[in-house]
Amino acid sequence: MRTQQERQSIIDTFSEPVSFENVVSNDYQMLLRTEFDKRQDKIYKNTGPVTINIDLDEPQYAPLNELVYQLVGDVDITAAFFFYTNKPHIIHNDDTYELPKVFKGITIPLEYIGGTSYPSLCFFHQYYLEGPSKFFNGGVDFPEHYNKHVTEYSQVQDTSNTGIPEVVRLKYLSHLKSIWLEGLTFDRALPWKPGNALVFDSVRLHCASNFLQQGIKSKLGISIFTKLNDGVIDVQ
Repeated sequence: MRTQQERQSIIDTFSEPVSFENVVSNDYQMLLRTEFDKRQDKIYKNTGPVTINIDLDEPQYAPLNELVYQLVGDVDITAAFFFYTNKPHIIHNDDTYELPKVFKGITIPLEYIGGTSYPSLCFFHQYYLEGPSKFFNGGVDFPEHYNKHVTEYSQVQDTSNTGIPEVVRLKYLSHLKSIWLEGLTFDRALPWKPGNALVFDSVRLHCASNFLQQGIKSKLGISIFTKLNDGVIDVQ
């Protein structure tokens, strides 16, 4: 459990989700896609995604270290991994059990297959400081894995009865049960465009858009998670 001081220190770093345009070159995207394809240490999760842990001390990943510094400053990187998925991710946060403090998450899209328009990463106004979780207001009938299941939203911060417009739900969130969205409000959808980097608060609730309804069959990207070190950090 976090202390109230630790909670406040996270809240004090909040900023709006943002997309940094064209910060990963086509050549480096290709190198990373090739790296994913050739590596033999893929982790096939029973929840669907395929991941590979990335050691950012290896020379081929040095540009990622520099990119993180450019985007969010001199932070500590707590995790980095490739992810491949053929299913849109449900509502979750990217908190951790191991650390009292978390900072920004960074998503780097590398490739999507199929479709004629970009998928999106969707953000809600709400956040959750009680550990890594997936959000199923009203309950769900499949087992927990790493993320715990939150089935009622009393500890979700800034819930609201405003609701999410139906046009937004149908465009982005049709893979989610309506009851899971009760108490949440929609902030924004950032295009999941290869070459961009999406930066957001790790404890903010977010999910993938329902890219299957766009004809997109799969996505490949990189996730990087950070925490503040002892220095003073400014999001640029």
